[in-house]
Amino acid sequence: MIYNHLKELLKNDHLLVGISELSELVGVSPRQLRYWETKGFIQSVETDSTGPRKYRLPTVDKVEIIKQYLDEGYTLTKAVEKATAHIQKMHHVRKVFSKCIKEIELFDQRYTAISFGDFKEDDSQIYIIHDDETDELTYKIVPVAENVDIKELIREA
Repeated sequence: MIYNHLKELLKNDHLLVGISELSELVGVSPRQLRYWETKGFIQSVETDSTGPRKYRLPTVDKVEIIKQYLDEGYTLTKAVEKATAHIQKMHHVRKVFSKCIKEIELFDQRYTAISFGDFKEDDSQIYIIHDDETDELTYKIVPVAENVDIKELIREA
């Protein structure tokens, strides 16, 4: 099922990015990245000593967040501290979403409807509908026994 693939992507921390790609992607020089690594702020993946440094996806995220805080005027130490706290929160968000997403549907290249499955307490399910045009979210709770017509939910949104 395609949702299992999405769940695995949310949990996957094994994507590797080279130092040159990371530098270009985030706008931090390779020299800065190596310095941050010597200070213990980020870690590269152990590879053979002759190859370029590689970084996992969480490190890519962390570098991007550190860069944002630096651009806002924080010191490197404070930027790393704030980025670390942010990454910890995002790790938990990824873990929760990887477990709870049951179904995702896209309509008219505009609406994304996500089902988070059943609520055990009242035998209903929640859908979150995002409108790309207006950037608005709508929340719908419907009985499990009801056949859900996503197009109808979108019209009601």
